[in-house]
Amino acid sequence: MQSKEAFNNYYEKELKVSIEEMEAGRLAINQKFSYKKYGRNLKWMAILCVVLVILGASLPNYIPKQIVFCMPFTALYALFAPIYILVRRNLSFKDIKKKYKQTVIPKIISFISPDLTYDPLKGITEKEFRASNLCGSYSRFNAEDLVQGTLDNTEIKMSDIKADRSGDKDTHTVFYGLYAVVKLNQKFTSRVIIKPTHIMSVALQALGNKFLGGLLTKKIQSQLSTNENNTGNPDFDKDFDVYCESPEVAKALLTPIFTQLILTFRKEMNAPISLSFFDNEVHMAFHGINLFEADAYTSFIEKDISKQYFEYLNLVIGISQALKATQ
Repeated sequence: MQSKEAFNNYYEKELKVSIEEMEAGRLAINQKFSYKKYGRNLKWMAILCVVLVILGASLPNYIPKQIVFCMPFTALYALFAPIYILVRRNLSFKDIKKKYKQTVIPKIISFISPDLTYDPLKGITEKEFRASNLCGSYSRFNAEDLVQGTLDNTEIKMSDIKADRSGDKDTHTVFYGLYAVVKLNQKFTSRVIIKPTHIMSVALQALGNKFLGGLLTKKIQSQLSTNENNTGNPDFDKDFDVYCESPEVAKALLTPIFTQLILTFRKEMNAPISLSFFDNEVHMAFHGINLFEADAYTSFIEKDISKQYFEYLNLVIGISQALKATQ
């Protein structure tokens, strides 16, 4: 793993000038298609409508009746001008976004390791995504921004993925985030799935502690629990659920070093992590991280987008190498 200090030096020397140019272009687009300007225009149009209506009622002989059309015109402007601004901003930003993916991101990935390659048009395959059993059914799948390579004899690939399920009335997002596949040294005879604890379990535990007391709640939980895969690490057992048909396989994986490793990296990434171990692979799903996308509304500089990309990629690679080291 590369250090943050080393990347900061590289950023100053190799990336800063290009990123500042892109930021200037982004600001120019936002100024040209401005929501502030829209707000000012709408305010004065509304004031003008009110004044004309009052004058029309007070001086009907001097003010034409057609002034009533200013109200629906203002309403149409209020509704459709924001849509126009949104569309024009996104269309105008496409060239900057394309340049960012073609120049800055490859440099970041090359800095992390020259053994990694980047293809913005490819991604983790749908077959690989389905094989993990980490997500439910879906009807639409899209993957892009593939990073792959072999680092210290560890094969790794990752990409952004979005999977949706379309219903009768709305669309539900099954997964949206960064997805990684890593080859390991050993082959698992039984699948092990690790997921963040369901929010309802946390809520029920909190209610139980409040109304029944902590000791009674733990006693009830122990009687109701069918999970044989507790690790003995209270923080890990509280934050993650483990699913495996073979307790022996799960126990061999869930060592103190492993559980602390997952907790540490989860804290560093500040994002939910799900893992699936099967055959000789581990699939890692980092929910809510859209790693390689720049947009017209986010500053390249103030939000340190490039540095965030580096940190996420570096951490995923760090998890991959650390997991293999524990095998």
